[in-house]
Amino acid sequence: MAYRHIEPVSKQITIVVGLTVVGFMAFGLALSFYRNTLFEQRLEEIDQRNEDLRSGIEDEKRQLEYYRSAQYKDKYAKEQLGMVNPGENVLVIARDTVDRTGSLSPDPNTVTDQEEAAYFEMLRQMPVLEHWKLYLFRREAMRELRQNFLRQNG
Repeated sequence: MAYRHIEPVSKQITIVVGLTVVGFMAFGLALSFYRNTLFEQRLEEIDQRNEDLRSGIEDEKRQLEYYRSAQYKDKYAKEQLGMVNPGENVLVIARDTVDRTGSLSPDPNTVTDQEEAAYFEMLRQMPVLEHWKLYLFRREAMRELRQNFLRQNG
């Protein structure tokens, strides 16, 4: 018969308790490391936010200095109050809108994008065969159809 060496129960309990304590300590160390990493990330975020705030404050200070300057006061008086310094002349440049045809004055009969989109949607709903017949053989009827549609919906 083979000789079996059985450790006393107290030694086994001591080993299990020791390994459990070491395990908890390792878990605590890992948890502490994780918390420190999160804290460092949070500090970096706060530092970045502080830098953003500092740069925003500097921008606002420069803007405030501009608003307090004589240059801004002169500009504001000219643009908002219509004042002119002695010896200055005023030149007014009117802005005309340029439509698709290139004319400078806006035409009240100009087709808007929404009206044109509605017209094309009406064409899409038309049977394809009818659409091609109009396009290929009756172009004048297609133009009249467009003008009538735009007059009704415009």
